[in-house]
Amino acid sequence: MDYTGKQKAKLRALANERPIMFQIGMAGLTETVLNNIIDNLTKHEVGRVSVLKSCPEDINDIIIKLGENRIYVVYRIGRVLLLYKANYNLKNRIVLK
Repeated sequence: MDYTGKQKAKLRALANERPIMFQIGMAGLTETVLNNIIDNLTKHEVGRVSVLKSCPEDINDIIIKLGENRIYVVYRIGRVLLLYKANYNLKNRIVLK
């Protein structure tokens, strides 16, 4: 799904308030890390992930894998990814207009 500039700016502002939730390192994007990212995004909808230089996978391949799991990469700043996954069951969910 494509978001407007204002929607992306809102998501960036919300994600920047939070610390980096996970680091992807030497093992790459494993199933365990992916499941933990999905669980965290289910609770918070937005977050940041850092891809370390020791990661054997290309950062673009990681973005594709995240997209296959319906995780939207809002923004990429260097080796930090800002992630968003809508959860319509949350009481205080993020509303994008």
